[in-house]
Amino acid sequence: MAANFDFFSIRFNDEPNIYKIELTFYRHYLRQHKMAVLQNIAIDEFLNLRKSLPVLDVRSEGEYKQGHICNALNFPILNDEERKLVGICYKQKGHEKAVILGYQLTGPKFFEMIKQAYKQFPEKKILIHCFRGGLRSRIMSYVLHSAGFDVKVLVGGYKVYRKHVLSVLESDLKMKVIGGYTGTGKSEILIQLKEKGKQIIDIESLANHRGSAFGGINMPAQPTQEQFENDLAEEISILDLDKDVWIEDESRSTGKIKMPDKFYNQLRNANLYFIEKSFDKRAANILNTYGKFDKNLLIASTEKLEKRLGNLLMRQAVTHLENNEMKEWLDIVLHYYDKAYQFGLEQRDKKKVIHVSEKEFIFQYENERLKTVT
Repeated sequence: MAANFDFFSIRFNDEPNIYKIELTFYRHYLRQHKMAVLQNIAIDEFLNLRKSLPVLDVRSEGEYKQGHICNALNFPILNDEERKLVGICYKQKGHEKAVILGYQLTGPKFFEMIKQAYKQFPEKKILIHCFRGGLRSRIMSYVLHSAGFDVKVLVGGYKVYRKHVLSVLESDLKMKVIGGYTGTGKSEILIQLKEKGKQIIDIESLANHRGSAFGGINMPAQPTQEQFENDLAEEISILDLDKDVWIEDESRSTGKIKMPDKFYNQLRNANLYFIEKSFDKRAANILNTYGKFDKNLLIASTEKLEKRLGNLLMRQAVTHLENNEMKEWLDIVLHYYDKAYQFGLEQRDKKKVIHVSEKEFIFQYENERLKTVT
């Protein structure tokens, strides 16, 4: 049996799962026909075209999970195990043997790849990238081009996209920060601002974490640091940098995610509107959310605070949870978080901290009377 494309042929021998690959095209064909088949595009054109065209990330599933372009679809030409085998072959036997092994592993899958592409992308117009815009992109481009697809390849691949991301993360933003002790309802105020058409960046949403020892409970798994940076850069990219952008006050780390340095420094130096709310009202807000969670999850999270609370207070808080004494548990935990937040607040420029009730904040905001300190 033979599977023939106009740029190479794959010969299967009769033994199961053993393939002999004849690379009749490799160097000569790429030199002679590269311009006819491969459409290279730079990052700016790629970012514009992806608004209307699907993006195929042909890296392995592990590379994709580590970090990928927003809305890109993983369409791996080599999976993690296959990529590992090719890497080992390259180190032990050299470039040509590794290339042959790569085709040996991927050749039999081209039929299914084309079949899947026909099904998912009936308009037959796609963008492709791998890590550097190298061999994996070229192979997939030729395979799909031979099947009638209009294919454009990102020059420099994911690596150049990451360079773009890091550049965007250095943007100067006109931040305004919503502050207040735990339970104030800062996230809800941020949502209200968005509903009123204002620009926001929701760090907790991007990080899949509420920002405390308990912030990961009942939340999806956090993204990798790299993916968080990609998603944050995408959010910044759609902002009007001449207008204010609202953000909730956060520590540098949200769960395992860390804010980029310049972004965090801007947050720390921006005007902060400290929303005043009583301890009792804040406690009620917290219990309304966290009181519904599995007690064992709350206990496990409380135990993570041992170094900060001290063993005695931590054990007291856990005992309250075990006895379903939620208010007593929260009294210990919330006092700790209030002290921690107050410490961070005292590190800010006091002139840029504006204390206001939630009602006053909404009134002043809607009537454009918010105080600003430069």
